[in-house]
Order: sequence, then C-alpha cells, then structure tokens
Amino acid sequence: MAIVGRPNVGKSSLFNLLARKKIAVVHDMPGVTRDRMYADVTWGSRQFTLIDTGGMDIEPIDEFIDLVQLQVEVAIDEADVILFMVDIRDGILRQDQIVADKLRRTNKPVFLAVNKADNARWSEASIDFYEFGLTSPYPISCTQNLGLDSLMEDLLQQLPSSSDLPDQVPMSLKIAIVGRPNAGKSSLINKLLGEDRMIVSSVPGTTRDAVNIQFSYKHVPFELIDTAGMRRKSSVKEKLEKSTVQRAIRSIRQSDVTWLILDATRETSRQDKVIADFIARQGKSCLIAINKWDLIKKDETTFNRFTDNIYRTFPQLTYVPQVFISAETGQRTNNMLDMSLQIHRSASTRVPTPDLNQLLSDLKGKRQPPRVGRFRPKLRYMTQVETHPPTFLIFGTNTNKIKAHYEAYLVNNIRRTFGFEGAPIRIFYRSNAKFRQGGTT
Repeated sequence: MAIVGRPNVGKSSLFNLLARKKIAVVHDMPGVTRDRMYADVTWGSRQFTLIDTGGMDIEPIDEFIDLVQLQVEVAIDEADVILFMVDIRDGILRQDQIVADKLRRTNKPVFLAVNKADNARWSEASIDFYEFGLTSPYPISCTQNLGLDSLMEDLLQQLPSSSDLPDQVPMSLKIAIVGRPNAGKSSLINKLLGEDRMIVSSVPGTTRDAVNIQFSYKHVPFELIDTAGMRRKSSVKEKLEKSTVQRAIRSIRQSDVTWLILDATRETSRQDKVIADFIARQGKSCLIAINKWDLIKKDETTFNRFTDNIYRTFPQLTYVPQVFISAETGQRTNNMLDMSLQIHRSASTRVPTPDLNQLLSDLKGKRQPPRVGRFRPKLRYMTQVETHPPTFLIFGTNTNKIKAHYEAYLVNNIRRTFGFEGAPIRIFYRSNAKFRQGGTT
C-alpha cells in the first residue's frame, strides 16, 4: 500500500500512525520525505507493507524533485493499493488534480483520504473532493486519529489475499550505516540492492530519514538502515537536522552490526572520531568501510598506510576489520555482507566456562597481575555472562586494583583464542560480593 500526494498533506504522519511508531520524520517544511520508506503493518488480522513517499509537486523548490518523483513512481508501480492524501484545509488545488489524473491512469484501486478533518464541519466539506472522480472521499484526521477505521476496513478488502504466514519469521540482521554526510552511504545501498533505491547527490544531507530496507543475501534476511550524515553539533542548526541525527544515533543502538563509512578522498575528521567513539561506547559490533578506494592513486605502501592510519585515528575500534570498497563500481561491496555475517556470528559466540578458566590459568602462569602497593589482585574464576557484546565476569580478590594494561592483556588473549573479530569485549569483576566494571575493548 503506497501513500501518495503533494508535499505537506500529512503522508508521513499517517505512515507513522499506521506503523504505530515514529519512523518517518514529520516536519512543517514541505519535502522532508525524499526516499521511499517501508514498514510492515498489522491492522486487525491483516498484515501488509506500507510505503511512504515524497511529495508529488509540480512547482518544486527542492532541487532533488526529479529524483523524488522517480521514487514515487516506483512506489506506485510496486503497490497493490494506493492511498491518495489531500489537505481539506487547502481545498482542491491544481497540484491535487494533476496527481489524481495520474493515479486514475494506473488502473489500481485508489482511496482518497481527506486529511485534517478535525471536526464535523470539516468532515462535511470533504464532499467537494468528489470532483476528482475517484472513490468516495474519506475524511480523516491524523492528529485526532479520526476516520481511520472506516478507511482501513474498506481499503484492506482491496488487498490481495495473503498466504498463511509462518509461525516464526526469521529475524533480520540489522545493519546501521553511519558516517559523515556525502561519504557514499546511499550509493552503497543502491549498489548492494542493484537498483536506485536511495536518492544520491553530491549535496550533503540528501538523506533525512533513517530508511529501513529489507532484502535477502545468501538466504539470510538483512535489514539495512541508511541514516542521515552525522555532522558536528555546531553544524546541526535546524530542528529537522537535529531530528535526523537523533534517528541515526538510535539506529546505531538498535543495530546488530554498524558500518562506519569513511571517504578515502578526505581526511578523517573530528566528527568521524565522535561517531567511532559512540559505536564503541554502545558496545556495537562494527565494520569500517573505506569508500571511493577506486579514486586513490596507489603504490605498494598505500594499503598499509591507510590501515595503520585508521587504527591510529580510531584506537577504540582496533578490534574492527576494515574493507576498502567502491560504492560506484561495486568493488568488494558484497564482501561487507559476508563479513557482517561472520562478525555477527562472532558476537553470538558463547565460550564454555572450562575453556575460559583454562585460558585464565595459562595467562596467569605467564604473567600475574601487577602488585599495587601491598596487594596483588588474584583472579580465580572466569565465565561468560552475555553475548552482543561478549561479556565476561571474573571472580577474585582485590580486582579493583586491576590495571588497564593487564585488562588489555586479558582481552587480547580472549580475542586471539576465541575470535570475536569485529565485536567489542567487555569484562566485569566480582570481588567481595560486589561488581566492578572493566573496560570495553
């Protein structure tokens, strides 16, 4: 089901209302939605996929309007049912007439939702929209949640019958794609999907919503979350952009694996470091992709120079693998999906307690924790208590005196022995019946 209409009639508000969560950015400024946005919706006993689209505008001020219109065309072509929205407060406008004419030619069921009918007087005024020659207009109010039951009851009857759904649907591997504006995030998604799913432009800030895209790769369901470019706080002036950055941050928190996209043609910035630090503090599995690698002149030292520089720049992500890609040519882009699967498996690993304690014994035999004053920490027992991220609990005495360099020694050997590539490792301590948290490495 695709929601279409001119800008600022309430399409994204209705999308969020039906999806029962705030997915699309809603703002008074016309043209906020640019890319297609999808949500799986359950209404009563029926399930369907809902598509939010950008505004169809014949007198645009948005420089991306041609690309937005292409996204709307694709959504209309994909849909079985079209929900055409207008604004009752504006009355019948020329733009609405043009959209209505276009939708009539689709030969698909079109339902006319007249939004902002917040009271009986406005509901009665909806009869003016019979002029479009579509179905009977349905007066609704997204802000008041009025009229939706009647609209949805009739609309769902036009959806094709769905086959019985399986009792359990495989969970998608959620990947948040983050980085500075114009690093190539949307281009990468288009290359992976083999279609122009996202609007791509050299103008920073083209992507505004956090757009969720589901697909399968090697029979594994993935969900890619393309986020708005994250700028320095001093650059985030508009309320709209603040909202999109907040959604990018939330996408990192909700992801299974985060892709940090860097631009090989630009120096890493302070904002890249801030993003990397946020990923590490959230305990997220991660993959660093250096995009636009095809534009770099190379010699036998180029690869090592880039790799060493990145790990020096992001010491908090030394556990993270790097991949050098080109979203333009597709160079190594599929490798990112394979590596993400491996990283997710690593983060899901649970090590048997006897194996951990054998490792702890071996490490203590080679190198005891250093003495602090009159006391030397004694580590007696280790067990794994969590995955995602892999989290370990060590029992002992005077564990509050463990130094950072010794904890790094433990973490590095846990990783060397059991893997966990791309996943952070956390260590907690219990001494005298109390917990003490170690670092994340």
